[in-house]
Amino acid sequence: MTTKTPSALKAQKILKSGGVIAFPTETVFGIGALLSKPKAIRQIYKIKKRPRGKPLQVLVASLKQAKELGKFNAQAEKLAKKSWPGPLTLVVYKTAKVSKLITGGTNKVGLRIPAHRTVLKLIRVVGPIVATSANEAGESPALTSKEIKKRLPAIKFVLPGRPKLGKASQVIDTTSAFKLIRR
Repeated sequence: MTTKTPSALKAQKILKSGGVIAFPTETVFGIGALLSKPKAIRQIYKIKKRPRGKPLQVLVASLKQAKELGKFNAQAEKLAKKSWPGPLTLVVYKTAKVSKLITGGTNKVGLRIPAHRTVLKLIRVVGPIVATSANEAGESPALTSKEIKKRLPAIKFVLPGRPKLGKASQVIDTTSAFKLIRR
């Protein structure tokens, strides 16, 4: 899929205008909004019925882009280079470019480069996407566009595609001693 297909162009338009979309990653379907659109980020919390104190992750297209949003120690950078793109979210200290709205009020942010060609191309065009799994808080993530439409009717556009793994990314906090948050 190129960034000029009707679906890709529609996803870009919705995101740039401050909307929330659903999209496949190599893990599960996600929902997301542009990092630069706080109103849309608040909409993610509302759609998911997610507590505001629970952080969201940011999907990026490159380690360079990740370093604009997070402060990587040597070990975190080494792990990123080894594991990205892929199903690993690294928690690092945030930079001033990341709102506490995303981080649940903390000074940390979860960053990931997805290994899904379609979403990676989208991020390269529109910029970092604040994301979370496509489900209401506490439920299992949606694995098909049909599930998203049924369970999250507020999502008006689902980027075509399929997740490959069917489970959420592993999360490692790299801010002190490495701590596995989610396997």
